[in-house]
Amino acid sequence: MPTYQTTGIVIGRTNFGEADRVVRLLTPEHGKVSAVAKGVRKIKSRLAGHLELFSETKLMLATGRNLDTITSARLAWYPHQLAAAYDRLGLAFTFATAVDRLTEPGLAQPKLYALLREALDILDAGATGELPELWFKLRLLEILGYRPELGTCLTCGRRDADTTYAFDPVRGGITCAADTTPGAKPLDQAAIKLWRLLADYPYATIKQIAGAPTHAIETLQLCDAFYEHHLGQAFHPA
Repeated sequence: MPTYQTTGIVIGRTNFGEADRVVRLLTPEHGKVSAVAKGVRKIKSRLAGHLELFSETKLMLATGRNLDTITSARLAWYPHQLAAAYDRLGLAFTFATAVDRLTEPGLAQPKLYALLREALDILDAGATGELPELWFKLRLLEILGYRPELGTCLTCGRRDADTTYAFDPVRGGITCAADTTPGAKPLDQAAIKLWRLLADYPYATIKQIAGAPTHAIETLQLCDAFYEHHLGQAFHPA
C-alpha cells in the first residue's frame, strides 16, 4: 500500500466504528484530506494527542481506496491558549468549518493552508472580535476566487474618491449612488479601502490600521450576506 508524508491542520473529526475516527485535514500539497485514525479513541492510543482539532501535525499516511489511513502522527504545533477563551475558540471553529465546507479534496492549497495557520496563530495570541473574522472571511474569498468587486461600480465602472457607494451582496460588489439597487447597503470610502486591504494583507498589518475594528463591526454583516448568497452559508461563530 503506497504511503506519503505531509503536514496537516486538523479541521474536523467524525467518530467511525467503535474506536476509530475519520480526521479531516488541510494540507499544503494535497488540499483537504480525510483519513482514518485507527484506535484513536482508545485510552492508550498513541495517536490521540497528536490529532486534536486545530493542531498542526506531521503525518505519514497510507493510501486507501476510499479513505487514507494515518499510520503515524507527530504534533508540530497546537494553539494551547484557545481552550480557555470561548470567544476565540468560537472563531477557530468558524474558520475551520468554512475551510472544511468550501474546499474540495485533492487540490493543492498552499495559500489557504498558510491563511488558516496564520488565523489560528493570531487567535492563540489573543485576537478576537469582528476584525479578525472579517479579515479571515475576505482573505478566504480572495484565495477561493470569490473576491467581491471593490474597485469600480459594477454597473458603470465609475471609480471616484468623491462618490458615495453601496455594497450589493447579490451582485457581488460596489455600486455608485446613481446605480444603487434594492438590497444594497451603504459602504463608505474608508470601509471600501479597508476591505481591499483585508483581502490582501496579513493580520499583523491590518491590526495597525486606525479605525479598523469599528469598520469591521459596521460592515461584517455585508460580508456575511455575500457569503449567504454566493456560498450558501455565512459561518457565524457559535
